[in-house]
Amino acid sequence: MFTDQQEKWLKRVEQMFFTYGIKSITMDDVARDLGISKKTLYQFVENKNDLVVKMVERHIEADKKNNECLHLEAGDALDEMFGVMKHVNEEIGQIKSNIVFDMQKYHRDAWEKMQNYQRDYMHSIVRNNLERGIREGLYRDDFNVDIVAKMHVAESFMIFDESWFPRGHYPLDVLFREFLLYYLHGIVSDKGLQKLKAKSS
Repeated sequence: MFTDQQEKWLKRVEQMFFTYGIKSITMDDVARDLGISKKTLYQFVENKNDLVVKMVERHIEADKKNNECLHLEAGDALDEMFGVMKHVNEEIGQIKSNIVFDMQKYHRDAWEKMQNYQRDYMHSIVRNNLERGIREGLYRDDFNVDIVAKMHVAESFMIFDESWFPRGHYPLDVLFREFLLYYLHGIVSDKGLQKLKAKSS
């Protein structure tokens, strides 16, 4: 989808947005940080909104590859979820400003791509994990898998809502860990609970 050089640019842009927010970064800032001219930058993207969309597209593709690796390498469904927790905490630990708010308010196209990714791909990932955990006897088998998967994805957006969780009081990595443990405690079987306690202690 992108060349190796473009991948490097977009990864660096993502780091800038995570650190300083999207609104505060100008195209001049981007060109300067990447060590390229604005002319070269505008040969790659049409405008700042297009840059944000491409940054999201690269992020989604990288996230899909990571999820595939986690699924293949995990010994069971709980191992997979703890792998997700570790990966997400490494990522959101870098976010120092409200990138979600900036996307919601100023870059709707990018935000809609993220939401569609959550609703479709991430929903299928969560659903597959639930079905795997039930087969392995680690999750209960007495709940509606589709509803629980959708609830999990929908509720994951809540941790970014600063009206509920002001960033100064609730670090994102702490929030996500608590959110995931709360979710897992609601679905594990007795067998799964023993493993969950051992892994989260």
